[in-house]
Amino acid sequence: MIALAVVGAAALAFLVVWHFKGGAVATVLAVLAACALTTTDLLSLGDGGVLTATATPAITVVSYHLALIGGLLALPRLTLRNISPWFWLFLLSLLVLMLARGLTSPHVVSGFLQWATAVLAWGVGGAVAVSSIRAGAPRERLIAVAIGIIVAWHASAVALQLLGLRAVSSVDAGEVDITRASGIAGHSGNLGKVMFVLIMILLPITRSADRVARRWAIASITVGVAITGLSFSRANTAAVVVLVLLWLLLGPGISLAKRFLIPIAGLVVALPVIDVLILRNEYDPDGGSRPLLMATAWRQISESLWLGVGPNNYLNIVGRHDPLAAGGLPVHSAFVLALAELGLVSAILLCIPLVAAVVASVRRLGRRNPARLYAVALVAAVPGVVVIASTGWGLLREQYLVLLFFAIGYLLAAQRAATEAAATVDHPPREEKDALPPDEPASTRSRQPARRHHALHRPGHRLR
Repeated sequence: MIALAVVGAAALAFLVVWHFKGGAVATVLAVLAACALTTTDLLSLGDGGVLTATATPAITVVSYHLALIGGLLALPRLTLRNISPWFWLFLLSLLVLMLARGLTSPHVVSGFLQWATAVLAWGVGGAVAVSSIRAGAPRERLIAVAIGIIVAWHASAVALQLLGLRAVSSVDAGEVDITRASGIAGHSGNLGKVMFVLIMILLPITRSADRVARRWAIASITVGVAITGLSFSRANTAAVVVLVLLWLLLGPGISLAKRFLIPIAGLVVALPVIDVLILRNEYDPDGGSRPLLMATAWRQISESLWLGVGPNNYLNIVGRHDPLAAGGLPVHSAFVLALAELGLVSAILLCIPLVAAVVASVRRLGRRNPARLYAVALVAAVPGVVVIASTGWGLLREQYLVLLFFAIGYLLAAQRAATEAAATVDHPPREEKDALPPDEPASTRSRQPARRHHALHRPGHRLR
């Protein structure tokens, strides 16, 4: 009852923000809050008596589902326009293979809905990006502040954990038990994933023409990196550090001194964390049972390479002959787990739009318009995603997959929208220069400046 009351209040707040500030503002606030903070299960259908890894064991309506549906209703045309046709083919092939093989159990349907939700998140993220680019710097400030509040919320929970006022996990490292912060993410490994994706979105805002947005973004990134380090997750910490370092190396307008001084200062501050991570790696270099889990997964893939075992069905199938899987442990690699569940056919269809997004971003790295900012952020995130996905399966889980797809869709669509915005400034149309952007509330018409696009980013502006 309390959960429903909270969701009802959130839905009312969404409608109020949509009415006064527009669909994009309401959507980004709802999606970020629903995915990066605590999620709430609202309704479950099915018995749910099967072990699962990537999605819930029963068909479940979760709070972030409502947030994404709200985004679809608020920005319908932009959402559907930003979903690649390859994603539709992926979902269609997955559905056909499930039905043809009789894989209609609640947990398998839940796995399919998980992927469908991620695809929807990609489109919603793209819609938010296009609307934000058209609105200019004020929308960037809102995104930066919203993410800043989320990061601060996690950081306050981390502080309580370090003070011993909140439950915290630990990991054995030989003679020392390492206390690992988790914020409000539930597990220390999840905290770094949330911070990684939020930093992806924030990086371009550090070059915003809006000083307030820049400061919020820089402060949030700094705190996000710090609390990720305190989680002592090797993969997540490495991913976040590489993400920021590549941004400093490739990001436009950053002075040469800052490209070197910031990493050096960060290294000095992070020495205690690095020492603990080295201790963890020396005590457990292979990651516990990971080698055994990997060998089991490849044996299963060799038996069902083309069609897979079905979405969210890995533990149910492999657990019949493997004791570790029967105990709830899937292979600790998102890539291998996805291949085992989806099969090669569906996995290729899924990878095509993901690879295309990276290739398009690489091609925009040499451009001098604002699109380069979002391209650099997406390209800089690739090594981190590979590291996290290669060493764990958590990126495929529920809100973390949804949040990642939302961020990728956001950064990719922002590149196209920024390119179009720059072209509009250089060659404004003769008619309807002040036309209202799609899906914006009519109440904002009088506040739309005639040439608002030029305020998004200043190419010559330096990071402060």
